[in-house]
Amino acid sequence: MSARRFAMATVAGAAAVLILGLVTGALFGGLFEGFSVTAPELVMKSSPNIWTIVLGALAMGALLTVLLGCWTGHIGAKKALGTSAVFGLLLHLFLGLSLFGMTTMLSLTGTLVKIVIDTVQLALSGMVVGYVLGRTGQN
Repeated sequence: MSARRFAMATVAGAAAVLILGLVTGALFGGLFEGFSVTAPELVMKSSPNIWTIVLGALAMGALLTVLLGCWTGHIGAKKALGTSAVFGLLLHLFLGLSLFGMTTMLSLTGTLVKIVIDTVQLALSGMVVGYVLGRTGQN
C-alpha cells in the first residue's frame, strides 16, 4: 500500500472517529449519567486535552487502515463495515468489561450500552476507511 493511500485512509478514519464521537456524545452523553456509579465530575476533566483526542483518533484510523487494507484486504464500504463491526465488538468488549471490573465509572448496564454504541461507532468509521481504500485503488 502506498504512503499516500495509507495517509488518506488514516485521516478519513480519524475524521470519522472524531465526528461520530461528537455525535454519539451529543446524543447519548446524558444517558450515561444515569448509569454512572462514580460521579462524572470526579472522572471527567473540566477541559479535555484536544490534542490527545486527535492523536488517539489518528491511531484508530491507522489501526483500521492496517486491519482493512493490509491484514484482511477487506476494502470497500460493505466488506469493511462487517469486519470493523466484529473488530469493534471484540475490542470494546475487552475494554468495557476490563474497565467495569477495575473501576466504578459505570454500572454493568451502562458498560454494555457503551459497548454497543462504541461498536457501531467503530464499524461506521471502518466503513469510511474501507470506502476510501476502495476508491483509491488496489495496492
